[in-house]
Amino acid sequence: MRSHLLWALALFASLGAALPSPPVNPQRWSEIPRLVLYYQTTHDSLGRPISMLPLITEKHIALTHLIVCSFHINRNANLTLNDYPPSYPLFTVLWVETQLLRAAGVKVMGMIGGAAPGSFDTYTLDGPDAVFEPYYLQLRDAIALYGLQGMDLDVEQYMSLAGIMRLIRRLRADFGPGFIITLAPVASALWGGGSLSGFSYPELEATLGGEIAFYNAQFYNGFGWLGSTIYYDAAVSYGWHPSRLVAGQLTTPENGNGWVTHETLNATVAALRDKYGQIGGVMGWEYFNGKPGGNEQPWQWAQVMTAILRPGQLPRLRVTRSAAEGLIRAWHESVAPAVVAGAGGPGPDVVMNVDYLGMINP
Repeated sequence: MRSHLLWALALFASLGAALPSPPVNPQRWSEIPRLVLYYQTTHDSLGRPISMLPLITEKHIALTHLIVCSFHINRNANLTLNDYPPSYPLFTVLWVETQLLRAAGVKVMGMIGGAAPGSFDTYTLDGPDAVFEPYYLQLRDAIALYGLQGMDLDVEQYMSLAGIMRLIRRLRADFGPGFIITLAPVASALWGGGSLSGFSYPELEATLGGEIAFYNAQFYNGFGWLGSTIYYDAAVSYGWHPSRLVAGQLTTPENGNGWVTHETLNATVAALRDKYGQIGGVMGWEYFNGKPGGNEQPWQWAQVMTAILRPGQLPRLRVTRSAAEGLIRAWHESVAPAVVAGAGGPGPDVVMNVDYLGMINP
């Protein structure tokens, strides 16, 4: 797979030359309230890459953070992104598109962990230093190679407090003060209720909160709900500042239990603002099928959330013809049937599902 990786890195460079440099403060608006979206499902049912670019080319979207997921540490094996190495050809267009999101001011992060076990146990990142080190270096190298601006630590298995603190400190030491470190607890873990992580989040916040940018709290799947303010209020009453808490929301009822309508969420956010002045933001799990647009226009979820959270605060992206042509080449590299078959491009029955040339706006 090394040739595919080198090809992608060369394309990153060519696209970067065609794009304006990000400003000193690439987030051209106040970050709070944040609008955060996870990107895990990378291909549609036909094996075509699902483009992230409508999140910056469609109107009335003010996304602040895009989290690519899920990275997994695998015992006695190498790091994977979902089921494949991050350098696998399936992800060529993904990594090229993330460069464009960054140029538009969106902070592009990775996420490690989630429901799949193994990343944080005593045989990997929660093990003794000699065990921890080689697995951590895999993660560190991927962050550096793909230019990720932060890492979301989604610990959904038992991990010691000492283990998560060591991981946070190493990330900070290796990537500096500008690197974004977040965690994704189930919401009930914030007020002393059910938790999937093992360690205490209030204790982590008290000890190392200065290194953590914010928490993507999961207010769904039985661990909280955003149909009213009651669960967010419970976290604030337990001692959390509202600016620290991004309210996690399912983008569609297809993604789990506890989805609430956009109208209800709007009412909840408005009520929270009345109480606290401002909250940390809203997070969505996940991009590819978000309502109201569904699989055909999933970016519409972000449009609705922008209207609720961040009206009038929009990014600007410049796409040249050379950048669009590079994206087309990357798309062809990333079509799943072609990769599986080992062919040089998609079959005649696979039609492009994104119009990169239509995004040109020099």
